[in-house]
Amino acid sequence: MSSKVEELRAKYNELVGAKNSLDKQLDEAKTSFRAFRREYRDAEKAHSLIQLCAQQTQNELKYQLSELPQLALSSVFEDPYQFDVDFQIRRNSTEVDFWFIRDGERLDPKESTGLGPVDITGMALRPALWSMQIPKMRASIWLDEPFKHLKGAGANRAALAILSEICKPKSEQNWPGLQIVMIADERASRDELLEVSDCVYEFYMVGRKTKTRRLK
Repeated sequence: MSSKVEELRAKYNELVGAKNSLDKQLDEAKTSFRAFRREYRDAEKAHSLIQLCAQQTQNELKYQLSELPQLALSSVFEDPYQFDVDFQIRRNSTEVDFWFIRDGERLDPKESTGLGPVDITGMALRPALWSMQIPKMRASIWLDEPFKHLKGAGANRAALAILSEICKPKSEQNWPGLQIVMIADERASRDELLEVSDCVYEFYMVGRKTKTRRLK
């Protein structure tokens, strides 16, 4: 009889020990769960904050990228396209799409529009991108016949006026203030180039040799 009691007592003590162990594991699990729940809530808040910052950053980038091209298009063309910047996630990275908009329709600048507006937009995007660099590179931009598809003397004069405005000291206007070195074609008259430029060189051929003379 006594051996049976001892056996039951041992079994009881074993079960009590197992219960105490399970109670301890349960307490530890509850503590871990509360910690994980706090971390999850903090992660949710951080994710929301990151999304808000990303949206604000994209809005600021969209404004900085679109302001100069839109001003340039409006200065050159009587009925300009609206220039739009769109951010898309592709291949786990953010990419930027550029669009022209007319009558509420998005148009691919390279395929659905004339190349004159593309020239003007590309010219204006260069200083816009330069102004966003950290740290900034040297304040100069090199252009090779930037308006080669632009038709009309008036449009070319307006485009040259934009370049002249970009080159003004930043304290005098809202453009970046840059030095522009440009190879010009015959679309821009010599008089117009002399009027807007600080320095003009002419290249010409004598036999097989290229000669240079300074006009201004």
